Amino acid sequence: MPVEKKGKDESDVAKDEDKPIQALDSLDIAFLKNYGSGPYTAPIKKAEQDLKDILKRVNDVCGVKESDTGLAPPSRWDLVSDKQMMQEEQPLQVCPGALRAGLAHLAERR
Repeated sequence: MPVEKKGKDESDVAKDEDKPIQALDSLDIAFLKNYGSGPYTAPIKKAEQDLKDILKRVNDVCGVKESDTGLAPPSRWDLVSDKQMMQEEQPLQVCPGALRAGLAHLAERR
């Protein structure tokens, strides 16, 4: 039994190289866009976009912005109680020996 070749011969490859390259038309592009999509792709994308829009509106109304610093938004600051707490706390005291040692260390680095 003869064995069939799967693939292209060298003559087939040469023929393919001689053919001019054709640009895709609008029907080909539309086909390629829809080729890998399922029946629910469009509704899912629409629902995802709707969720993003709703989240943006909610954040605009609340004035909430996520920040990397961990600070609360200014609307939640309580400056009066913070000022009172700072006045009630004892100031930090630095041991003079530690201060001298730190200054000496800095002088050595220069």
